[in-house]
Amino acid sequence: MKVPLAIPSLVAAALILAACQQAAVMEALGPAQSVASQSSEPGSDASSPTAVEVVPLEVPRTEQFPLTSETNGVGYQIAVALPNSYVASERSYPLLLLLDAHYSFLIARNIVDHLGERDDLPELVIAGIGYEGPVDRASASYRGNRTRDYTPTRVPTGGYGAEYQEHSGGGPSFLAFLGDELIPHLESRYRLTADRTLVGHSYGGLFAVSALLARPELFDRLIAVSPSLWYDDRVLFEREAQLAAGRRRLDARIYLGVGAREGSSRNDMVGDLERMAAQLDARAYEGLAVRAEVLDGETHNSVFPRALSNGLRFVFESR
Repeated sequence: MKVPLAIPSLVAAALILAACQQAAVMEALGPAQSVASQSSEPGSDASSPTAVEVVPLEVPRTEQFPLTSETNGVGYQIAVALPNSYVASERSYPLLLLLDAHYSFLIARNIVDHLGERDDLPELVIAGIGYEGPVDRASASYRGNRTRDYTPTRVPTGGYGAEYQEHSGGGPSFLAFLGDELIPHLESRYRLTADRTLVGHSYGGLFAVSALLARPELFDRLIAVSPSLWYDDRVLFEREAQLAAGRRRLDARIYLGVGAREGSSRNDMVGDLERMAAQLDARAYEGLAVRAEVLDGETHNSVFPRALSNGLRFVFESR
């Protein structure tokens, strides 16, 4: 059963939604419930507004549904945003697939709507992959889910700590879920073209690059923001070399973005991203376009919205 997506389920992005979509907010609330419609009784203090009913805010053209993977047995919550013209048309649309939906979904939905309305992007169907239950970034479930699904190999240390790393290395199973279960399921529910874009941040960016190297035919476009390329002694650099040994063509547009203020003495986020971009460029793959950006003033926590906007415009530049 699909249900409308309400703000409390993705509260981490609420402020961004309010800033980017004020018109939709007022439309959803209705004039009778807006501050502008408040009135006062004769003789009352006009500065004291009359109490109004407060109702949950539903995001237009969104829905969500649960999906349990047959591959790894994990229950996922899938959030979907449809383009403005979807209901009135019979067209099919490219798919934008997001990891970490609890914060990425509403950010992406509003960026895509804003740029699409101005013809800077095509209209897209957006699907965000989240997890069942509430989200607490410090919780064991949050860290465990990301460690299990987004890491390509199992290693005993690093990341969130040894207690989570013992569940690491589930990336191949998660990729199988995306390619063999989720995408076919989405294609059965919505009108989609074969044009697919994958977006990931941090561990999610690590997974996105890993997915490109493991199943290059699955995604046409890739946006990896602050990818954790340091993981497992930089194993993805070796995997890219293995891929290059067996093929000369790689049909993809790839955006790699990182904040200039990221990294530490242990994890060289900026240097690793620049090295991966240089390594891909040096291969001269036929069909590959790569852009790497170091975004001034941005940290690991702040970089995602800006990098996503830049990345979307680059990967769809030649549409």
